Amino acid sequence: MSHEPRDLDQDILQMLLRRLAQFPNKAGEITAQTDLAADMTIDSVNMMELLMEVEDTYDVSFPLNMMANVNTVQDLADQIKKLVEDRP
Repeated sequence: MSHEPRDLDQDILQMLLRRLAQFPNKAGEITAQTDLAADMTIDSVNMMELLMEVEDTYDVSFPLNMMANVNTVQDLADQIKKLVEDRP
């Protein structure tokens, strides 16, 4: 997948926002700054499904220990981008 960096940022963020829109959230509109734990009602099973979709979409493996660095939608997008860019 050959993307320009800005396109990749937007692709990842838009995919996450579309996917997360199906979950109820306390914040109303889901944005890059939406807190996944505090604002979203996503349980661990749903999060695993989301991560599996990310892995399939971007051909990466998402180590669960990376989730320790993820609080917001943007944090998750940044971690995915890092995995995509570091892919062999």
